[in-house]
Amino acid sequence: MKLRKATNGADVCGICMTRSKLMIAALALAALPGVALRGAETNAVELPCTITANVSQPTPVPQAILQAVQSLVQLRIYGFVLFNASYDTTRVKNGDKMFYVLPKVNGEDDNEFNMTARYSRIGIELKGPDIGSTKTGGKLEIDFDSGPSSVSPNMRLRLAYLELVNEHIGSLRAGQDWDTLITVSPRTVNCTSLKDTGALGNRRPQLRLSRAIKLAKHTLLLAKVAASRTVGEDRDDGGQDDGSDAGFPTVQGNLCLETRLLTEKPTKISISGHFGTETLDACTNDTITATDVDTYHTYSVIGSLVFPIHSRVSLHGTIWQGENLDAYYGGIGQGINTKLNTGIAAKGGWAQVLINITRQLNWNIGYGMDAPDEADLNAKNRSRNQVLFTSLFFTIKPVTFSVEYSNMKTSYKDADSATDNRFQGAVCYMF
Repeated sequence: MKLRKATNGADVCGICMTRSKLMIAALALAALPGVALRGAETNAVELPCTITANVSQPTPVPQAILQAVQSLVQLRIYGFVLFNASYDTTRVKNGDKMFYVLPKVNGEDDNEFNMTARYSRIGIELKGPDIGSTKTGGKLEIDFDSGPSSVSPNMRLRLAYLELVNEHIGSLRAGQDWDTLITVSPRTVNCTSLKDTGALGNRRPQLRLSRAIKLAKHTLLLAKVAASRTVGEDRDDGGQDDGSDAGFPTVQGNLCLETRLLTEKPTKISISGHFGTETLDACTNDTITATDVDTYHTYSVIGSLVFPIHSRVSLHGTIWQGENLDAYYGGIGQGINTKLNTGIAAKGGWAQVLINITRQLNWNIGYGMDAPDEADLNAKNRSRNQVLFTSLFFTIKPVTFSVEYSNMKTSYKDADSATDNRFQGAVCYMF
């Protein structure tokens, strides 16, 4: 029998090399120990045996070592998928969400209908190893409320912070989180949560220290102080954020008393606020000619209340006043009037009654108001924004169905006001 001679030596060499690589990869794969991923539970995944002849089995990793490695960081994934639909009898800023009512067009209303899933959210809670008596952890959270498109929005960072907690000393939080001045937020279907209509606060980078002081068996005093980024605008067109141009951070503080009064749920009474500075340069034709020529302060003083009246009924709310609050959703999005060379002062607040009719059905009714000082405004600037709203939330875990009716009126200085009636519904799947 004749052997067929290879017509191409390179082909034979290539086949041999391919077989050698496959053998090496198979041997390496068989030698690997089981791999475990850390989540809500730990599951070891055993790799299938691909070679049966004359191959030793992998040496098991000691359970104590495996558990020690896996316990370094524990992760919990959370979030929700949220569908929102809304009908407005006239135009609002910004359509999907309702910040304020836009002026009428030729004196006529212009209704609109919106649907979106951009407010869906996903987050990761991290729990790290203890450092002595100090616990370590953190959080990373995103949503898709960025960009102009409701159909194909961009990803947005919401929260990203690390935290060190020692029950004897206090806690340190570093990263992006909700403003330290926030004690309570309203519950609404409208995803603005009354921003520009009475509720102050946003998320921003900060370094926060907190300390809880026990005054009595059911009484606690919680003190917080933070250095936060001063978020402004580039009003002078100098290519620099006016808040960063100030050269130092904004200070925020919150002092909250928690105690039991009428129910087992704690009553919270707090005073909070912030103080910071924005600096503007002199700029001509995109060229800075003089630095730090104008300085504007931003500040707020806030009083907040969480008052459980009954096991199923509670009253929440805040009142505040301040100046240059557009970065905190105050002043109806108006912070500095460069024509009058002044920060825009404003005052406002919100109140809400929450009623848990059953464990599954929640009914809310509330009111919010934001009123800039008209002396600081130009003609046709927004001078007052108020809303009356009521909502229902029905939960069959993990799904919540909600509906809301809002009547919002936005007034303009020396111009006609505009009123909107919004009918909104949402479906939320939480995980």
